[in-house]
Amino acid sequence: APTATPTQSPTSCPERTTWHHNEDVNVCTNSMDYPPEWNNPENEDSYLYSSLGACCIAVFGTPQCPFIDDCAPTASPTQAPTTCEERKFHPNTGESMCTNSFDYPPLWDNPDLKDQYFFETLEECCEAVFNTPTCSHEDICTPTSMPSVSPSGYPTKEPTNGPTNAPTNGPTKEPTNAPTNGPTD
Repeated sequence: APTATPTQSPTSCPERTTWHHNEDVNVCTNSMDYPPEWNNPENEDSYLYSSLGACCIAVFGTPQCPFIDDCAPTASPTQAPTTCEERKFHPNTGESMCTNSFDYPPLWDNPDLKDQYFFETLEECCEAVFNTPTCSHEDICTPTSMPSVSPSGYPTKEPTNGPTNAPTNGPTKEPTNAPTNGPTD
């Protein structure tokens, strides 16, 4: 049977600029697969972002994060995103630090080159690239410049009307935990 209200037609990729976390909250994506409630004006700022970078910062606390771009053409199937524990360190493209970001030339994924560019630990990367056990680095799994902010599930259906505990009319009879400014009766 036909639906009472027709659904919106899918948005073409060039028009699709909304990014959000996926159901498992382990990647940002621009897929059309998200709860319709997220489109409500009161929810948009909490779940929908205008760019991949904005999604990464809001969800993972870092400007780079695992993502799935439904609009990007692929010659072969894309690999599933890796967890932080599975990430390998590599030099950044300017070879000024080691990082475990997704920002590296696709050529480095070539099996003949992987051992040359990817390392199990930060220390191994620093040793191989800079001949020292410590070096400048970016660990996108443990960001230090910004707190990690992620939505905490679906929003409540309705806000409360105000504070739940009304202030008392006078001083309390019990002792306080902190010193007072003057003597008490």
